[in-house]
Amino acid sequence: MTRATAVVVAVATDESRRVADAITRGYVLGAIALLTSVVLTIGFAVRTKGGSMRIHNWRFWLGVACLAAAAIVGIVGYLQLSEEPLVNHQIPYLASAGMALVVLSVLGGSLIVAEQVRADERTLAELEAAVEALAAAIAPAIEAPPRRAVVTPQADPDA
Repeated sequence: MTRATAVVVAVATDESRRVADAITRGYVLGAIALLTSVVLTIGFAVRTKGGSMRIHNWRFWLGVACLAAAAIVGIVGYLQLSEEPLVNHQIPYLASAGMALVVLSVLGGSLIVAEQVRADERTLAELEAAVEALAAAIAPAIEAPPRRAVVTPQADPDA
């Protein structure tokens, strides 16, 4: 191998490693963002009442499981990417783990949002029933005809 060929191979390998490192850093940032969103979503979705959690629906827990699976896929994908120095060998890991990560994240997030919407619908139905009961209770007082002052005929002082 000539010196020029060795320099070209060294430059190509160095460039390949820089690209591989950039892809790996991007994947790590994506996994960190996913884990942060999982923690925040669970924190906002869990409601406490009297010290105990009020989550009894399967949608929420399935959504959390999907987000946890997405985090695991992200970590495994990152570990696979970090082991490969060549970019062309990283592409299959990036494609498969990245697509699974996106699908599981979207599915988990949508399940958690769907559960939150159902909980809000139930709360709105309870509030609507309370307002209707209140309106029925005070309706007689509001809709009663106004009281009129009773006018008594007074004696004519001239008479």
